[in-house]
Amino acid sequence: LAGSLSQAPSATRHVVEAHTPRAMGNTGSSAADMPESLVPTSTQIRRAQSTLSSSWWALQAEGQVPVATCLQQFGKAYAALQSQHCGRHRQEHQRCVAGRKLDPLNMSAWYPHCGEPFELENACVGGLLAEIDKNCRGPLDAAAAAAGRARGDMTDVRLVATMQGIGQCIAKVSKTKGVAPQYDMDAARQRFLMSKNMFAR
Repeated sequence: LAGSLSQAPSATRHVVEAHTPRAMGNTGSSAADMPESLVPTSTQIRRAQSTLSSSWWALQAEGQVPVATCLQQFGKAYAALQSQHCGRHRQEHQRCVAGRKLDPLNMSAWYPHCGEPFELENACVGGLLAEIDKNCRGPLDAAAAAAGRARGDMTDVRLVATMQGIGQCIAKVSKTKGVAPQYDMDAARQRFLMSKNMFAR
């Protein structure tokens, strides 16, 4: 969600984007589980942009490479990595929503009660993207270059191969010892409190 009350409209877009199965690429899983295929949302990428070096991220955030294509080529590897490092926050959020019998698509209903783990997960994702950027810069840059040459052709052989390379690298990161996303939990909780107050009005 937005870091200030003046950014509330973008917060609403982010909640819808992050919690609807279609946007999340929720394939072959129940609503209570981590999706089998997942990619970071454009909002999550933009939040982390200052810590990311590869030109790939801007292409993904701006939709120049469609979400469906990203899901197909590296969504499973990313979902596994996010579950490994940030899954506990998602599980806590889902338990809260389910326990209170709230509509997960109604931000006004669930955020005041269950928004803190949601913000913690988003902060964790930001740290995770920085780790992927650091460990997979080569494959990310290769895919960005291939996307430029493909000129919108998502079936381009070179583009497909380089995007699959991103997935292979992400899978290696999940097995790499010492990978630990760094993120500010206190700042995430403060973001929640600021946004929670907006709903209390």
